[in-house]
Amino acid sequence: MKGISSKDLMLLLIISIITAIFASTQPIDNFIVNILVFMVIFVSSGYSLMSVLYPEENYSGLLRKPLLLMELCVFLTILISVIIKYSSLGLQLRDLILILSLITIVLSITTYILRINHFKGESEETSEKFIPTYSNGLLSKNLLTLILLSVLMIVTVIVPPINKTPLWMVPGSLFVCFIPGYLLMAVTFPKNDDLELVERFGLGCGASLVLTSLIGLAFNYTAWSIRLELILIVLAVFSLIFCLITFLRTKKIPLERRPHIPKLERILRVFLIICIILTLCTAAYTIIQPGQLPSGDNKTNSSTDFYIKGLNANTLNLTSGTKTNLTMVVVNREGSTVNYRLLIQVNSTILKQDNITLQNNEKMEIPFNFTAGTSGERKMEFLLYKLPDNNPYKTRELWMRIT
Repeated sequence: MKGISSKDLMLLLIISIITAIFASTQPIDNFIVNILVFMVIFVSSGYSLMSVLYPEENYSGLLRKPLLLMELCVFLTILISVIIKYSSLGLQLRDLILILSLITIVLSITTYILRINHFKGESEETSEKFIPTYSNGLLSKNLLTLILLSVLMIVTVIVPPINKTPLWMVPGSLFVCFIPGYLLMAVTFPKNDDLELVERFGLGCGASLVLTSLIGLAFNYTAWSIRLELILIVLAVFSLIFCLITFLRTKKIPLERRPHIPKLERILRVFLIICIILTLCTAAYTIIQPGQLPSGDNKTNSSTDFYIKGLNANTLNLTSGTKTNLTMVVVNREGSTVNYRLLIQVNSTILKQDNITLQNNEKMEIPFNFTAGTSGERKMEFLLYKLPDNNPYKTRELWMRIT
């Protein structure tokens, strides 16, 4: 093959085969060795994925993108980790190494084929690659689609009866993982040659996840606490602001220097049409059959948070005669004012009973102090009733081991 060496692909193939054999047979069961092998295949898998994205470049060109390389390494590893965690295998380092090795083998072979095809028809591809078509309008179709998606996101979260259904999760997935970060990259790097396409997508996804995390962290210290609906509304508002800034920054840039991704425009337009159709169908269905909507009083659809603050385990090791302070937290997310009754008991002996009323989204912390009794193991039950129902609405259990 002329034009580029494939020695890096051969090295990747050898490394991935060796690590696959190691993960399958595990001749050395040592933690440090396993970590070293994992680090090797961690980098190799990311490099192989990047080589598929840039088949025309050799190792020297690929290694000039260290930030993108690390992002792809982390992305691929997290993706595979999540998949095997929720599979029958469970999250095991050995399985993770094996699957990453197999993926690296496939990607290395794929890159080799792509490189052959790239240089075989290089003249034809070059003549077709650099003939872009540009939108003559001041507002590009890409930006207009993102504005409509942002508005649709806000509508599906706020407007009843659509917000009573899980429909808002459809566009919400794009806002958590892509749209705000992509627009932030468009604001920061408005020219087409500021970033390569893959870098723009990779940094956009990373920026979206960072924005989502920061917004969630901020809500955690408010009366609303962390709620996905509120996070999505804020992300949609940010996206609208970024769209406005992008428009203002790019209108003075020549058309040929603006970011232009035809495939992305088509995908977003199709996604927008699907979301609009789902929204209209869901709105029509819930209006015609309002009885099918989830009831706020249904336990399976309840949205009251009830937990013990600062307690990660369900067991307390105590010493007889010592005083212990606990704090129960109740957050009303039912959409209306609710009357609750809190009951704490040990072996049918009531230790505390209290009635509380919370407005929608109101949070209350209820302190509870007790003294550990005689030695033994006992179960303390925390029961929350939603009045006037006499059946427990939420239940928490805490085992006490008293010495």
